[in-house]
Amino acid sequence: MKFIIKSKEIKISQDLNLYIEKRIGKLEKFLENINSDLIEATVEIGKSAGKHKGIIYQVNINLNFPGKFFRIETQSENLYSAIDEAKEELETEIQKYKTKKDTLFKRGARSFKKSLNLSPMARFRKK
Repeated sequence: MKFIIKSKEIKISQDLNLYIEKRIGKLEKFLENINSDLIEATVEIGKSAGKHKGIIYQVNINLNFPGKFFRIETQSENLYSAIDEAKEELETEIQKYKTKKDTLFKRGARSFKKSLNLSPMARFRKK
């Protein structure tokens, strides 16, 4: 997985960089059948503008791989919790995508099987 980390108004330390790569890198296990060289994660970190008390951190994660693009935005008072929330949301989106893809495949296989095995003259017995 290739990481691109951008910051806006925040200096990224080496520890924060490693934390981001560790957290977002765990998502690679959900994308096991995709070549890891083709997966690109762009993480944008910044301070949110607006009428807030204190500092609000904003984390945007773009996950791009062949055939699909995910974008997640989160805001939190703590930078590390914002990263964790974004990772959890991205994980649920990936799982939704995978289950939808599997369901469509099974539905297509079911209809294909139905069209092969049954002739229009076939009758069903009622039990």
